[in-house]
Amino acid sequence: MMPSFEERIKKLSVAQIEKDFQITVNPLDIKVDTPPSEEMGDVALPLGFLLAKTLRKKPFDIVSDLSVSFAKLPEFSKAEPAMPGFLNLTLSLDFIHEITKDILFNPGAFDFAPQDKTIFLEYVSANPTGPLHIGHGRWAALGDSLARLLKQIGYPVIQEFYVNDAGNQIENLTRTVEALKAGKPVPENGYHGVYIQDALKSDLEPKEYFLEQQKNTLKDFRVVFDSYFSEKSLHDSGVIPDAIALLKTHGHIYELEGALWFKSTEFGDDKDRVLIKTDGNYTYFAPDIAYHLTKIQRGGDWLIDILGADHHGYVKRLTAAVLALSDKKAKLDILIGQLVSLYRGGEPVRMSKRTGDMITLQEVIDEIGADALRYILVSKRHTQTIDFDMEEVKKQNKDNPVFYIQYAFARINSILKKIESMPDLNAVPFTSLEPSERKLLLAAARFKDEIYYAATGLEPHRLANYLLDMAGYFHSFYEKNRVIDKDELIAYRLLIIQTAAKVLEGGLSLLGIHSPQKM
Repeated sequence: MMPSFEERIKKLSVAQIEKDFQITVNPLDIKVDTPPSEEMGDVALPLGFLLAKTLRKKPFDIVSDLSVSFAKLPEFSKAEPAMPGFLNLTLSLDFIHEITKDILFNPGAFDFAPQDKTIFLEYVSANPTGPLHIGHGRWAALGDSLARLLKQIGYPVIQEFYVNDAGNQIENLTRTVEALKAGKPVPENGYHGVYIQDALKSDLEPKEYFLEQQKNTLKDFRVVFDSYFSEKSLHDSGVIPDAIALLKTHGHIYELEGALWFKSTEFGDDKDRVLIKTDGNYTYFAPDIAYHLTKIQRGGDWLIDILGADHHGYVKRLTAAVLALSDKKAKLDILIGQLVSLYRGGEPVRMSKRTGDMITLQEVIDEIGADALRYILVSKRHTQTIDFDMEEVKKQNKDNPVFYIQYAFARINSILKKIESMPDLNAVPFTSLEPSERKLLLAAARFKDEIYYAATGLEPHRLANYLLDMAGYFHSFYEKNRVIDKDELIAYRLLIIQTAAKVLEGGLSLLGIHSPQKM
């Protein structure tokens, strides 16, 4: 395990501040920024603002003093104060070399310390009444990428699919299939999709048939769940009354006008919520509470739910329930996603060419591939809508982001195959770096930090965009430099491209995307 780029900078800063001013600073309070222009350096530290109150000095005066001592450190070739209170640092060649070798030769370069909290990550959770659509695909790509990222930074993660197999929709599905098998018309509130015909040929119950189809599609999308939790099992097992009894024991339940209410306003909700109606039946919220209780009982410390755009009203009430059920010990994050719109040649795609029905996730995977689709579906923040053209993402050019990234990795492998005798890269020094080389290595240096922020911020789009930048830096390097020039091997550039390859491959893997050896 090696320290991240920011950890290195913070450690150096803490030590120098203590030496210069005899005060102790928490490294978590130090923000590592990038200057607005390359000419100003590689790192900008707002140390003047951080220390002004303690030292009772002007921020610019503080960083002016620090610039003198930082400039003497071997890790930096230049240290300059910048208004109103920033310290701009330029990394030395030796420091860049040290970081680069750590990335390439340290087997645990991107490893993190184990975390002691278990995450329950619930996503997709479709009704088993038909095939998955592109919206489910977005939650699948987002959830699986998050799981990979959170595991990478040390968390045990349980990935769960909540099977909505209770309620009227399952009864309507069963009645539909039974009617069609008997040669009768589709009953009222039944299902008319062409896909229903496929279920008629199966010996499985309709809901089991569609759940198996969904699992197969998810497998093709490289998404595998640890468990599939049945909503029906909540009703059969008695967990719902147990959850309500637990809330009642802690004084979070009251009766009013013949109904049973949860005091959710005590935990930040806008209003209290009914759990049992006046007719004695549960509201839809009661099973949701019971389900989240099972997550806590199964060891969940941090619960993450990825829900569709129509679930905004669930956020405060579910958060309140988890706080009440866990005595405020468990944490719940709910990500509300937005819609995905498909286009072909600039025209909206609403129906399948094959069936004339809704276009399924499986059809999109089959047409453009899992790699392209996964990247597109995590390339934006979950709160943003996604519009993409299926013809565009099949093109092999720089306008296709996943191709652009994968091609960078394939290009590196193409170069490496031409090397007849690999030199000892551990012994290769940096005597100078071209601007494109420096930019590529500085971007690679920040990879571990990008993993951390993408994971803890629940923002896999951050990693997707970082990889696109990395690919751009590599292609720029490739156009301006040669690793093999006139049959002469430029050894230090081998170190550069292998470092870039390790970062690209590691990043793509965290998004569930392949790194092709050739394209």
